[in-house]
Amino acid sequence: MWFTRSFARTCDGRARLIRYADDFVACFRRESDATRFRAELDERLGKFGLEVAPEKTKIIEFGPLAELKARRQGGKPETFDFLGLTHFCSRTQDRKRFRMKRVTSRKKFRAKLRGLKEWLKASRTLPTPVLMKFVVAKLRGHYAYYGVTDNSAGIARFAHEARKLLFKWLNRRGKRGCMSWEKFKLLLAKYPLPAPRIKVNLFTSK
Repeated sequence: MWFTRSFARTCDGRARLIRYADDFVACFRRESDATRFRAELDERLGKFGLEVAPEKTKIIEFGPLAELKARRQGGKPETFDFLGLTHFCSRTQDRKRFRMKRVTSRKKFRAKLRGLKEWLKASRTLPTPVLMKFVVAKLRGHYAYYGVTDNSAGIARFAHEARKLLFKWLNRRGKRGCMSWEKFKLLLAKYPLPAPRIKVNLFTSK
C-alpha cells in the first residue's frame, strides 16, 4: 500500500510493484526512482526492525532498452530470479520485438533434483507401483509450477535428469546392476512417467 499510495506517486517515470507473499519485483522507468526506492525501502523496513535480504536484492537495467544497449556493446543484459524462475531479456520468434522470457533458475533446478534424489534414496524399497505413483505425482507437480511459457527446455531437462535418478536408485534396491536399461524401459512402459508439457500460458492466463 505504501508503494502504490505514496511512493509511486512521487516517481518521475512509471513505477510498478509485482508481489507474491514476501517476494516482490519493483519496476521503474527511471534509474533515479529505483535508487531512491531502495534507500527509502531500507529506511522504512528499519523502523520495524526488518531488512531486505542483500543476496536477493539488486538494481539492474532490464527491458527493451537494456537489451538493445547490451547487444550494441556485445554483451548480454542482466537477469533476475523471481519465484524460482530466471527472467531474462529476449526477442519474439521473428526477432522483431522484445520479449521477457523465463526459465527454471539454476538454484531451484539443483534444489529440486537434490530433493528428488534424497526422496528416491529413502523410498527406493517401496513397492514398485507405490514408488512410481509418487514419482509421477512429483513430476506432475513440477510441471504444474515450472511449466510456463518459454520454459519447455527447463522442464524437459528436469524430466531427463529425474529419469536418470530413478534408474540409479532402482538399481540400488538389491545387488548392483540388478536392472538393465532394457528392463527399465519395460518398467516405464508399464508405469509411464508424465511427459513435460507447458501447463501455463502466461499470455492468456489472468
